[in-house]
Amino acid sequence: MDAVQIIFLILLWGIPIIRFMKIYRKLEKEEQEEIKASFKNPLYYLGDGFGHLGLLLIFTGMIIAVPVVQHIGAALLFVGWFYGGVELLDVSYKKSAGVISFSVIATGAYYFFLI
Repeated sequence: MDAVQIIFLILLWGIPIIRFMKIYRKLEKEEQEEIKASFKNPLYYLGDGFGHLGLLLIFTGMIIAVPVVQHIGAALLFVGWFYGGVELLDVSYKKSAGVISFSVIATGAYYFFLI
């Protein structure tokens, strides 16, 4: 692996982690407890967690040129989008259908054109 690739990987993973730690330290104790509680909820990881982790893995796979990592990231991203659409069912059926349709179409397009 090239030195530039290593620097990009450190920036890709390091900046969000450091930023989260700084923001977390500035929060009130009640808000910190809410964040800890949300991390204990498995549904948090299904929605937001999969989406964020999927994007990081897609870009990591591109940087290190390992397609398997990129495809795993894409799968996690699409699952996160799909679950986000399911969560929107309580708010709006039209928005939910749009997000779910987008995630299914994006999944099909990704795997049809890139695999």
